[in-house]
Amino acid sequence: MNAPQEPHVTDPDNVPEILCNGRFGVSVAPNGLATMIFTHVRNKAAPIIEDGQIVQESVVRARIVTTHDNLVALRDLLNNMIKDAPATAAATGSGKPN
Repeated sequence: MNAPQEPHVTDPDNVPEILCNGRFGVSVAPNGLATMIFTHVRNKAAPIIEDGQIVQESVVRARIVTTHDNLVALRDLLNNMIKDAPATAAATGSGKPN
């Protein structure tokens, strides 16, 4: 018996890439869905314009909801991609799941 094939990948809406250089976190709900939240650090506009001051904030830029199985697959993919990379201090990740 042949295994079912995965559907062809398409991007009809041309989903944009989003820079997320800030902290991130993951929470897993009892229903098995996991929510990954990514932030981006940026300067607030009003203080720059009004006072010339730099005030940074972490802005949520992406929320991705997926299954627990996909979260495990993502972990495995990342482990395989970076297994030989030198260890560095995590500058942006929260480092602890919720």
